[in-house]
Amino acid sequence: MSKLKPQFSTTAMSVLCKRYLRPKSNGEDCPSCHLKHETPEEMIERCSFGNEDYYNLLASLDFLPNSPTLFNGGTEQGTLSGCFKFNVEDSMESIMEVATKAAFTLKYGGGTGYCLSDIRPYGTLIRSTHGKACGPVSVIETYHAVAKMITQGGKREGAQMAILHCDHADIQRFIHCKDEESVDLPDFGLTSTQVKSVKRWILDRYGLSTFNLSVACTDEFMRKAVEGKNGLFEEMCKSAWKTGDPGIYFIDTSERTNPTPWLGKLDGTNACGEVPALDNEPCNLGSINLSHMFQPNKPYPHFDFVRLKVATRLATRYLDRVIDENFYPTPEIEKAAKLTRKIGLGVMGWADALALLHIHYDSDEAVELGGKVMKCIQEASHNESAKLAAEKGNCPTFIGRTPEDVLTKDRRNATTTCVAPAGTISVLASCSSGIEPHYTLEGSRSMGDGTRLEDGLRGLKTDFIPHTAHEISWRWHIKHQAMFQKYTDLAVSKSINMPESTTVDDIRQAFLFAWETGCKGITIYRDKSRSTQVIVDKGEESHLIQSRDVETYEADKPNEKRRKLTRERMSPTCKFDVGDFEGYLHVGLFPDGSPGEIFITASKQGSTIQGLLHCFAIVTSMALQYGVPLEAIASKMEGQKFEPAGMTKDEKIPIVTSIVDYIFRYIMLITQNSNGHTESSGMLCHDCGALAIYEEGCLKCGKNCGWSRCG
Repeated sequence: MSKLKPQFSTTAMSVLCKRYLRPKSNGEDCPSCHLKHETPEEMIERCSFGNEDYYNLLASLDFLPNSPTLFNGGTEQGTLSGCFKFNVEDSMESIMEVATKAAFTLKYGGGTGYCLSDIRPYGTLIRSTHGKACGPVSVIETYHAVAKMITQGGKREGAQMAILHCDHADIQRFIHCKDEESVDLPDFGLTSTQVKSVKRWILDRYGLSTFNLSVACTDEFMRKAVEGKNGLFEEMCKSAWKTGDPGIYFIDTSERTNPTPWLGKLDGTNACGEVPALDNEPCNLGSINLSHMFQPNKPYPHFDFVRLKVATRLATRYLDRVIDENFYPTPEIEKAAKLTRKIGLGVMGWADALALLHIHYDSDEAVELGGKVMKCIQEASHNESAKLAAEKGNCPTFIGRTPEDVLTKDRRNATTTCVAPAGTISVLASCSSGIEPHYTLEGSRSMGDGTRLEDGLRGLKTDFIPHTAHEISWRWHIKHQAMFQKYTDLAVSKSINMPESTTVDDIRQAFLFAWETGCKGITIYRDKSRSTQVIVDKGEESHLIQSRDVETYEADKPNEKRRKLTRERMSPTCKFDVGDFEGYLHVGLFPDGSPGEIFITASKQGSTIQGLLHCFAIVTSMALQYGVPLEAIASKMEGQKFEPAGMTKDEKIPIVTSIVDYIFRYIMLITQNSNGHTESSGMLCHDCGALAIYEEGCLKCGKNCGWSRCG
């Protein structure tokens, strides 16, 4: 069989050029980015380990491994595993040893999860030093500082998960460590609204932004919650309603399917929660593109289970090979990986597959099909792992175990299935992420350099209009998660996105429903639950406006004439302060009240800043007068991050990320064009500056530039 030529979309090529394709000193310039780097074919070649079948599997985009494998495959310059999990024992030696392991893990491209349940509570007397214990929250702060110092393999900010047992004495401190109440702020004479905004801004910019938090809840704990006799559970629900943290890890549910209980308990997970793991275990993951498993043939369109089985069997072999080809940050991690040989084969493109089949996500038909799909993957991967055991040897930890000890002893891999976020790799495969519904129907992507890329509904060729995430009841979200979990060895990464109107009781019912239906964990995010909004859905009409670039708008409408302001016009003037910067903003209005020009004066700030602001005002004014929508300009300017930044004296816009951020938020405010915009913008994409969103327990770019904290 000849080698396939990968068909990456324009959007995927932009992400590949930016992150995945390794630079070269010679050769031709890339036609997409005009830089010298390896071609997509060369990337796939090095990641296929010299195996043509693996090459064609990846080139077909029927399957892709987690991002670190694509970053580092065939180079021996970084790990191929997505995440790792560490147990922190109750000693300074263990705390610092884990910090070191985490540093190397993050350096080489992995995320980290921690079980902190063995650490003594805050303030406990330490006999050896006559001091007092720091407690789990202080350990989290230490590991957060490590992650902020190190970018994952030079590609992305570190992703981390902290898990604490529900019976731990510090559980309340843990639950609230990302709340506004955890910030001590001196009395600056601010109003209560300003104090709240400042605290939220401090948390989002300097707080534990690399961490997800989950409470390890037992069946007994959840039974008390069902009976209404659990005050801590109620506190967790209120905190999750308020900030999105904590999530819940159902530790007893997970332990019931532990394939190697003699090695230890599954007392924690990786960074995104889809891999319950032992100490030092890595995650070797990949996802099958379900949008490719669609047959439009007559007499009716149907799901192609034959193609799915073929992809599953080959992907199982590929992931097993990754274990042997991997570079491990520490010897302990390598030993743990090769002892159990756990792999996690999951899915992406589920929402796309349903749309192609004209099935709504919030339907019994969709949930039932999800069960059939994941059952097929589970059975095919288990069978292929058994064949690998016959060919290459059994899973080392199964050797010598009795049938009573082992769920199955005739496999090369202790686990084979896991549903991971598949954030960035779904962009490469031009499909929806994981098992999430479509978040919006937006038809464009914004890259870090300002490029706007069109791709419709993920490029799907269908006239079917699916229901989006916020149109779907949380119960359907959880039903999908539970059904996929039923046929998954490890766990399922899923964010339960809820509308702003969600109540604390809705959160409570969702937590209980997830436990009752057999999920191993749950993460909830309520829209606008942070003062620094992380989820923005502007609506279809606004998306069409957003898809047009400021710099290309004139070319789109060559006959459009410049709109002139009247000689006498309304011009609101605003004195503004950003940090220690002081200036005046003048906004000239057209007769209909829309802005047509801006002037900025800051005479005491120096000629360079004044000159730059003057040029910025001229360009903005010209754009407005030539018909560029204000929303299109604001989408580029809001959230721009540079100094001076910080507090203002404006109660409606108390915190900003730059002068430009303030100016456009103010203009949107006074012209009543703020639909879809937010009161602040503290949690942003680390590549393009757009607002981030939560999906599948992970933070990723809301404009799909390709950035994801989880890969």
